[in-house]
Amino acid sequence: MNKHSRLIWILLLLLACFLLYLFWDSSAPEQQNRRADSNIFVTTSQVQSAQITRNVDALGTALAYDSARIVNASSDYLIELNIREGQPVKKGDLIARFNDTEERARIAELKALMTEQNRQLARLKNLTRTQASAQSLLDEQQAKVNATQAQLDALEARLSELVIHAPFDGVLGLRQVSNGAYLASGTELTTLDDISKIRVEFNVAERYLAALQTDMPISADNIAYAGHLFHGKVKAIDPRIDPVTRSVKVHAVIDNADLKLRPGMLLNVHVELAKTAVVQIPEKAVMPLQSKHYVFVVEAGDKVRQVEITPGQRLPGLVEVVSGLKAGDEIVTQGSQKLRTGVVITRAEQ
Repeated sequence: MNKHSRLIWILLLLLACFLLYLFWDSSAPEQQNRRADSNIFVTTSQVQSAQITRNVDALGTALAYDSARIVNASSDYLIELNIREGQPVKKGDLIARFNDTEERARIAELKALMTEQNRQLARLKNLTRTQASAQSLLDEQQAKVNATQAQLDALEARLSELVIHAPFDGVLGLRQVSNGAYLASGTELTTLDDISKIRVEFNVAERYLAALQTDMPISADNIAYAGHLFHGKVKAIDPRIDPVTRSVKVHAVIDNADLKLRPGMLLNVHVELAKTAVVQIPEKAVMPLQSKHYVFVVEAGDKVRQVEITPGQRLPGLVEVVSGLKAGDEIVTQGSQKLRTGVVITRAEQ
């Protein structure tokens, strides 16, 4: 073999070695990855079906069970005022009395006139038994009696307007007037609220309307009583949907025997709709990516596949899965950071 041929063989050998090196260098990472994949230890668990209580949260306003503005119906001087601010009163208790001297005197006068007219009416009734001509006099006298009675009824109604009684059991508000003042009709004297029970008004989105029913239990809390829950029930559901907010107005009733809640308070309301069978997984198994959520499902041959899920209601440490999984599926709960679809995993001791 001449010198020129030997040089060609040396060059070919070097080229073959170079190509072999390139091939080995490119395949080494894949071999390392395969070795690494086979050594990925993860913790898995089976998807469970569970019963959960669906809750709806809303902001509500506390209202008195019964509430009234105490106003006077007639203009006159206030001569008696029994407003004990913030104190309870019973139905029928006297709150205020206006000057009724003129009305009482006029009623006494009409009662005396009524007595005389009734006496003459009785005499004319006796005359009609013997004299036919007395019938017209009897009719005339009866008309007088009726007119006097009408005046008497009107004055007694006017007299009743000058005395104000509590329309129901409740707590009096702040006094707005003073004794002895002349008040025009419609002037507010105070307020009266029955707060032994509290009505809670709140709105619920229309998508929950089918599940919403009266007598459903609710709970509520307020910043003034941190950590304390007030319990009640749904009392009424508005038959109309608000066309702007697409929500329905709901009233619930909470027992308030200790008078902690006051009208106007802001309450965080929690409505327990119903218990439903759902699919639940550990919260740590869910991997959020932008606006989507994923889990790794273990399939045949211990290979994993990334699956998108739709999460629902969240509980401490648990997430409801609306779609994407079914009960019995095996998912990765720990060690999913290095996984990708198709990787073979090794289960760690659990």
